[in-house]
Amino acid sequence: MNLPNHPRKLAAAHDAANTACAEQVAGLRSREGLRVSWLSFWVNIFLIGLKFSVGVISGSFALIADGVHSVVDLASDVAAIFGLKMAGKPHDAGHPYGHHKFASLCAFLISLSIVVFCAGLIYSSIAALLKGQNEIPGISALWVALLAMLIKEGMYRYAHRMAKRLKSRILMANALDHRTDAVASLLVLVAVGAAHVGGQSWVFLDKLAGLVLGCFLGFGAVKLLWGAVQDLLDAAPNREILNDLREHILPVPGVVAYHNFRARRVGDMYEVDLHVQVLPDISVSAGHDVSEAVKAAILEKHPEVIEVMVHIEPADEENLKKEGLSGKKRT
Repeated sequence: MNLPNHPRKLAAAHDAANTACAEQVAGLRSREGLRVSWLSFWVNIFLIGLKFSVGVISGSFALIADGVHSVVDLASDVAAIFGLKMAGKPHDAGHPYGHHKFASLCAFLISLSIVVFCAGLIYSSIAALLKGQNEIPGISALWVALLAMLIKEGMYRYAHRMAKRLKSRILMANALDHRTDAVASLLVLVAVGAAHVGGQSWVFLDKLAGLVLGCFLGFGAVKLLWGAVQDLLDAAPNREILNDLREHILPVPGVVAYHNFRARRVGDMYEVDLHVQVLPDISVSAGHDVSEAVKAAILEKHPEVIEVMVHIEPADEENLKKEGLSGKKRT
């Protein structure tokens, strides 16, 4: 059986073109992600110097602590830059499946650092509430905290928008890191402002706010951390993504049925493998044409897919699976 709509040479060329396109998409995501991370890196360098210098001069322990968090942010930026650079590298002899999981690993490390920071924030807030600390720092700390909060909130919105557009976990983790820094600066702003407006009796408000926001942000960080862990463990994507990927299989000419459809996330991309069943009397070459056509159909519609592995089987009575059967309802 020959497939006039999918000649062998055309299918091979189409497959090569789509594979190259997937690699270009991965490279583009890496470059755009690096642009966001480098901007964040230099912003954090500026804020670290500003927070530490003004914190020491004004006597604001909260602003110094906020500066420490910016150091954590800087470490997260370094991890993000490393992860995105590695994820954008092509496969080699030592890494035949590519380097995309470096992005998941770095997203895990960034999320973990945020969880640790939030745990420290919760602990310090509770300790400060119990001890009744009521130091009033200099007014300069208030203006630095306000500037840092505005800058970090702007960085969060930019990184969050890019993370959603690129569907990047590592950028989403970095965006959340910007939000935690903005919240930390807000706490400094509340503490200094409350102390200067209401006196020492109002200083407790920033500790209470730190406790509540530490729990809230920690919950978001744990969700990101769990997502990164799932990626590293090759957990299946959600059902909506799976259905979106496999809807292009049965319309391909020559496909009788399919089964064992699997997908996994590798960094910010996906890998897919499946078994496709064809008529048992066609040649090996014709079966190969069908597999190439299935691969091309998925890669063409989903640039976020980096690899598709298709195993061909005969659709005879012994091997035919009821799952994904052409002309019947797909399970």
